Amino acid sequence: MPSVIENHGRPIWTPFGNGAATSGKSHGVEEVLRQNIAHSEYFRKLRRADDLGRPAYDFMALVDEIYELVDHCEPWMCGNARGASTGFCILFQFCEMELSDGNVWHLLRHGDSPFIRALGFLYVRYVKNGRELLKWCEEFFGDEEKFKPSPDGKEVTMGAFVRDLLLEQRYFETILPRIPEVARREIVERIKELGYSDKGLGCGGQGGSRIAGGSQPQSVKNSLATHVGRRAPSASGRRDYDDRRNRNHYDDRRDGGYRDRDRDYHRRERSRSRDRDRRRDRSRSRDRDSYKPYRREDKYDRYDRR
Repeated sequence: MPSVIENHGRPIWTPFGNGAATSGKSHGVEEVLRQNIAHSEYFRKLRRADDLGRPAYDFMALVDEIYELVDHCEPWMCGNARGASTGFCILFQFCEMELSDGNVWHLLRHGDSPFIRALGFLYVRYVKNGRELLKWCEEFFGDEEKFKPSPDGKEVTMGAFVRDLLLEQRYFETILPRIPEVARREIVERIKELGYSDKGLGCGGQGGSRIAGGSQPQSVKNSLATHVGRRAPSASGRRDYDDRRNRNHYDDRRDGGYRDRDRDYHRRERSRSRDRDRRRDRSRSRDRDSYKPYRREDKYDRYDRR
């Protein structure tokens, strides 16, 4: 029996264990997040088959799982927990199942939980062609249902959430698939025509950013250093990394690692100082000659004065 931890009062499976067998497709999910999903015990549970070889969780069973367990739409567990969130494990299973159009519309128009709808829109954003996004999302731009994409965030309308998914390529600490430029311009123009802002706020319409110390999300910047089962990337992790880098920089200087660079720097400084002295001497000489013209005084001068 896998161990269970608390995630905002909801039980969730720990991410330790061997990776679950998948189709091998990325579905647009970045590698670090995809690896954590595949190694999650909860995702392995979703991938199990019954005695007849059929999936233990069909589409409607997964919808029930969202209703019972999902209380936010972030890609990573919140707080001190580690691994991919329950919602994104179910979302990736939807991607593996390759839902029919009827099932997708069932998610987008579901009336029991806003998180069922939110995961449906994330599925559309990840899986559907960029040229088809308006067809799937335009009617929901003005949706007024309110919910919190993250437990510690503010309430947003479903319409703001959908528009932000289309206007932003970053979603919390992960990256969404790129929309072709022609399709992106068409989406932006349509959003402006309907009277909404064409500027994305980030974090599912809540505003702000979970990106620390750079222009890319942390899970991408530290993808090579992030191993399965370790804590999800965070701002505090970035600060620890910066502290270690600064300490290493100081140690290198103390141990003489930068001695040659310092010697070259001081040599250039002395050279610049000498050049300044020469220029100053030449300037003084020109000033002196302008007030006291040179007069030749030699042995022929006394004959010239007679």
